[in-house]
Amino acid sequence: MFDFLFQEPMYEELIGRKPGVYNALDAMECALALEHDGVWLPFGGFSGFEPKMIDEKTYIDEWGTTYQRDAVSWPIDAPIDYPIKSREDMAKYKSPDPTMPGRDEEIKKAVANNHEDLALLGGVLGPFAATWLLMGYERICMALYDDPGILTECFKMSVEYSKEAARLSAAAGCHGMWLSEDLGDSHSGFMRLEQFQERVLPHIAELAEYIDSLGVPVLLHSCGQINEYLPALTQTKIVSVNPLQRTAGMDIREFKQEYGDRFCIIGNIDSSVTLPFGTVDEVIAETKEAIEIAAPGGGFILASDHSLHDGIPIENITALRDTGLKYGKVYSN
Repeated sequence: MFDFLFQEPMYEELIGRKPGVYNALDAMECALALEHDGVWLPFGGFSGFEPKMIDEKTYIDEWGTTYQRDAVSWPIDAPIDYPIKSREDMAKYKSPDPTMPGRDEEIKKAVANNHEDLALLGGVLGPFAATWLLMGYERICMALYDDPGILTECFKMSVEYSKEAARLSAAAGCHGMWLSEDLGDSHSGFMRLEQFQERVLPHIAELAEYIDSLGVPVLLHSCGQINEYLPALTQTKIVSVNPLQRTAGMDIREFKQEYGDRFCIIGNIDSSVTLPFGTVDEVIAETKEAIEIAAPGGGFILASDHSLHDGIPIENITALRDTGLKYGKVYSN
């Protein structure tokens, strides 16, 4: 079992405190309280860095992206403005240095305190996700037609950063690497298949190949409807797909039948409807269904289809955990 632990009240209920800032030790303790088998440890900022505050809720990070925090954005705030708006911006843009000290500090803390056999899972951005944070989705869409070269430059720049981030994360002790690369919305992929294959896939494949060469598995996190992209993704070194978003039409039975011998499945418990608004019995029923479909033969890690986020009652979170513990072992072999 695994999940992205994105709800402070859950921490308070399970470990007696709110983290304030997402950190390794609190995340590990919360993961253990949920009897998870892994924990997310993203590559971080450098020691002493302070974002430029615009007001009490708005700030600019080291990449030049402007974010706004609100009551439910923890631990990942929403971008509202982007540093690359033109060719001129691209020409003078310089990405942060991934080798600055302190970026792997939380991973090292986790390694030093990991006495429960948790899988320590690092995290880097894929080229599309990183470029989204640099340009915004609208400019990406325009550039696909007007200036695809600027996208290639952004993709290449982000891949070089993520390669070094992955190398440092693995060297610090991560056992696997999340490649965060949302590729679709609730209805379809963000671009036509041929655009994805020509413009984005080669950079994803390059990054996945590099991470694989470090000796750690590559786990893809992509929300949305990405069925059309899956055949192309089988040609990469990615070994797992998460989260198989139910509300985006990602059918776990079809995925298991088509790709169960190629990708490990992580996710599929509905975090948009069932977990936040369903009853405990509905959570139990959906969890049992996912286990019965995806676990036989192995290759299934029980998780939500996004994260354990604000708005999900603690009783539904513990129902997910308890159902996994009760029924998951039947299919452990």
